[in-house]
Amino acid sequence: MSDNSVLFTNNLLYQLPVPVSVATNRTVKKQWFQNRQYDAGQTMTCLWNTGTDFIDHANSSLVFRVKVEGKENEAWTCGWGSGSAMNLVRNIRIYHRSGTVFTNTQKMNLYRKTTDNYVQNEEWFKSVGQLMGYTTKDPNTGLYPDIFSYALPGVSDEITFVIPLEKVHSFFDPEGGVFIPSNISSGLRVEIDLETPEIALLNGGVEAGSPSGYKIIDCYFRTSSVSLMDSAQASINTSAQKQSLEYLYTDIFTSQNSHPGQNASVNLDINKSVAFCNGAYCVTQDQTSLNNIGDDAMICPYKTGSWWYSLGSNHYPNQKIEDSRIAYHNSLMVFDKLKHDFKNTSVTLQQFNTENGIYSVTLERDTSLALSASPVNASRALRFELFYNQPPDAQLVTCYMTYLTSARCTLLSARVDV
Repeated sequence: MSDNSVLFTNNLLYQLPVPVSVATNRTVKKQWFQNRQYDAGQTMTCLWNTGTDFIDHANSSLVFRVKVEGKENEAWTCGWGSGSAMNLVRNIRIYHRSGTVFTNTQKMNLYRKTTDNYVQNEEWFKSVGQLMGYTTKDPNTGLYPDIFSYALPGVSDEITFVIPLEKVHSFFDPEGGVFIPSNISSGLRVEIDLETPEIALLNGGVEAGSPSGYKIIDCYFRTSSVSLMDSAQASINTSAQKQSLEYLYTDIFTSQNSHPGQNASVNLDINKSVAFCNGAYCVTQDQTSLNNIGDDAMICPYKTGSWWYSLGSNHYPNQKIEDSRIAYHNSLMVFDKLKHDFKNTSVTLQQFNTENGIYSVTLERDTSLALSASPVNASRALRFELFYNQPPDAQLVTCYMTYLTSARCTLLSARVDV
């Protein structure tokens, strides 16, 4: 072993490393939506104008102000319930400037609320999560506090929410943590379908009145733009022109089905062919909560029964899960929370049974190995089967399948491979 190796191993090197950064400047820019104000049910559209800058997605965000409306002669309070301001994002579509569709994800709000609770810990919810609109339950009442209020003769509050760009969609959280290159971000088109007030909001019930709608005001993407040296920019452009840049990200496919009341079984096919499927999970919502602003539509309790997933001739897990504790343990394994102590989650066993119950499966052969996900195709179809112990009322069953997607982008065009 050389002397330098010995010194390096013992942390005894006292040398200034050679600067290797190719970034010349970093600024924060606003990418405004086409309109400054949107109502419930409308589609928000934003065209990014980033030029030759690369986007540092980890330091970028979606910012908007929300004003909740109601009858002028009524007083009311409301909030996001167990969700956040992402409750407003029903569907999201992202396009390359050439028209190529990067993603078209349905029911992004329910996916974000469920995934955040399993991925993030309590400290995150008290900091970044609070900016997104997440609240914690009142220990005395067991209810989520209201954020908006209209007390006669005052006016409703206008509150600003900051959603990290990575939470808007996993397209903005690429594999390896690379910057979003300029040939993707420049001219990027983002469309967001807004949710109905009955699903997005939860009437607190403190006052006699009830909110009837909402408005989004001053909405924009706050992008952290990084400028590179001319030589680095030219090298990347040459690579993009000759062989294209490969941008890897996790996409989300949504499959949902309505089940009438007192139906004892659920059979759901996830009809999507992909090369690398990371996993999937299903959640159930009561149909009544989707049309009643007084019920929290984002609460999905675990309903006991026996269930499993089948992929071709394989079944996951090998035998049906019939105990809620085993189902909870399985969900922690799916989100890779069992290997390391620091990978804690905010979902307790009680919350799993009452608010964040999921029927989950991982199709990765090993989380320590790259590209170990399983293929799903016509001959290896993914299917979910559930048999309730007690048939519930009418349910909406939604399944989210996550899979690795490759976007090959040249200077003018893009191609998506799944």
